[in-house]
Amino acid sequence: MTKLLALILACLALGLVAAGCGGDDDDDGGGGGGASTTEEPAGGGGGGGGTQVSMKNIQFAPKDLSVKAGETITFTNDEAVAHDVHKTSGPGPDFASGPTGGMQEGDTFKLTLDEPGKYDYVCDVHAPGMAGTITVK
Repeated sequence: MTKLLALILACLALGLVAAGCGGDDDDDGGGGGGASTTEEPAGGGGGGGGTQVSMKNIQFAPKDLSVKAGETITFTNDEAVAHDVHKTSGPGPDFASGPTGGMQEGDTFKLTLDEPGKYDYVCDVHAPGMAGTITVK
């Protein structure tokens, strides 16, 4: 019985570590040029338009997308695990949703890219497995 309890506690502790509950206060601060970003709470007014990316099951869905220059992409954290969105390569300045792991369930991050090219991005908490590509035409 003691071994079973120890195994259950070890699995719970491992699950908390894997969930990426930590973060840091690093703020890259970039801005201007080819990208504009805003972070807004989920549930704002209707409308539609743009491209939606869900963060669920430790994945971006869709992870690879193609958009027109100037089109808005909205990332939404659809699970209880903390996430973030950070550019790893591509034209123009860096973009980020905020601090590592800073997007809680229901949070959104809106991104508009004006410069054509291929942009790679990750969730720093879950990289390299949680990554994607945006192609701007």
